[in-house]
Amino acid sequence: MRHRLAALVTALTLIASPALAGAADCRLNPVGELPIHLENGLPIAEGLLDGKPVRALVDTGTTRHLVSVQAARRLGLDFQERTVRGVNLGQGDWRKAGTMKADTLSFGPWQGSGYRLQLVDAGDFGANVDMVLGQDLFVQSDVELDMAHNVIRFFRPADCDDTPLAYWAQTYSQATLRSRGFGSYSLSRVVVQLNGLEFWARLDTGVRTSTVLTRLAHRVNVREDSPGSMPGPERRDIGRTPVPTWIGTFDTLSVGDETIRNARLSVGDYYNLGVDRDGSLAMVLGMDFIRSHRIFIANSQDKIYFTNVAKPVFGPPGA
Repeated sequence: MRHRLAALVTALTLIASPALAGAADCRLNPVGELPIHLENGLPIAEGLLDGKPVRALVDTGTTRHLVSVQAARRLGLDFQERTVRGVNLGQGDWRKAGTMKADTLSFGPWQGSGYRLQLVDAGDFGANVDMVLGQDLFVQSDVELDMAHNVIRFFRPADCDDTPLAYWAQTYSQATLRSRGFGSYSLSRVVVQLNGLEFWARLDTGVRTSTVLTRLAHRVNVREDSPGSMPGPERRDIGRTPVPTWIGTFDTLSVGDETIRNARLSVGDYYNLGVDRDGSLAMVLGMDFIRSHRIFIANSQDKIYFTNVAKPVFGPPGA
């Protein structure tokens, strides 16, 4: 079901907070904007770490900020080096390389000081990428992902309760969101249905292509030899380990109110899709989905609001 939003009383700017019609007390208070640009399908931001320019992958699928130990050495940053196992990121299983205390860290409107950062022996964050901006940034406020305009916006709503926050559109879709997770982990997860089976999927700007675990595909009766299935490429997004994949055709993929029919999705034995203890997190909605939508992550309401801005949502198999 598509929802319809009443017209805005005041247009959104970064000078004055917009008011949403039908909710006299609701105000979307802008915090600021983070300019990004896409490189090889992934969002990159530029900022300063202890006054030195750095390039960061903006990754809603990583639980915290990470710095490449190689970048720390190149930039001449002070850090305590140690090597232990325990960092899972993307498809990689990396080793911790140490920790450092950043006197200052700034990206767009976000600034921090005295921030303790984890260093990893990254191997491959991406070409000339020094660090990852993770959920430490995204859980502090409500967030709008507007990839079509190369910007991420941050808001702190006031008195909005259940007021729809898709301020830019008359009609929109919405889905249930859970951003604050288990213990110290936070991930943006949304409720989806694949061939009628409901579960949580991770909303992940650090992965180019939406992916499904093999065991989940089998549960909804899509297999390697099903009609429409075909071999896929090895996937290597963020992380060292390549993952063999195949392409499956699913009758329906529903993200909240939006249903995509005959969805062609990458399937593989990805082992690091999240931290849910009940094992229900078995899919990633990657940048193919995110780029084709404008998305408001309403952490304040445990919802996302989104509109489709490009079709098809998922590119051709193997892309």
